[in-house]
Amino acid sequence: MEEESFVMIGDKQLKCFFCSGSEFKKLNTKLNEKWASSLGIEMFSPEGLAYICSNCGYKHEFFKLNK
Repeated sequence: MEEESFVMIGDKQLKCFFCSGSEFKKLNTKLNEKWASSLGIEMFSPEGLAYICSNCGYKHEFFKLNK
């Protein structure tokens, strides 16, 4: 995990939804899809980014899905 103290999502600075903190740990994550889990093919699920608040531990997940 990589530490980040200033995270921009689009043109807005990320603040923790729970505690309003602004320091996060960044990691890659997979979208949890029920059908992929039931078939055992989670590795093909879309990827996104997760930012975990360094203060309270709340996990913010961001997925850009093409529709």
